[in-house]
Amino acid sequence: MIVEDEFFIRLDLADNLREVGFKVIECSTADDAIDLLRAGTAVDVLFTDIRMPGSLDGIQLAHLAQDEFPGLVVMVTSAERPRAPVPAPFLSKPYTFPEVLALLRKSTGT
Repeated sequence: MIVEDEFFIRLDLADNLREVGFKVIECSTADDAIDLLRAGTAVDVLFTDIRMPGSLDGIQLAHLAQDEFPGLVVMVTSAERPRAPVPAPFLSKPYTFPEVLALLRKSTGT
């Protein structure tokens, strides 16, 4: 699951992941993402931006997802370095697709 409010960033990453065989769910807010997770949508990896519109930011989403869905791999990204500790592997923007793929493989052990 990619959680990113910037449409073209989300679209580009989703397309690249699909091209290498991943099934991708796209969300534009953390609120939408947590709703889908709570509704039982099967997700193995959550890749979230930090700053997004809505009642939750990406760090809050990461904490909720880890608390409510043990075993879910969470990865966090942002253009700005977070002030508080991030509860998951962090990738600074701008990133390249090979960087995302490497972090994904490292985080999932694949």
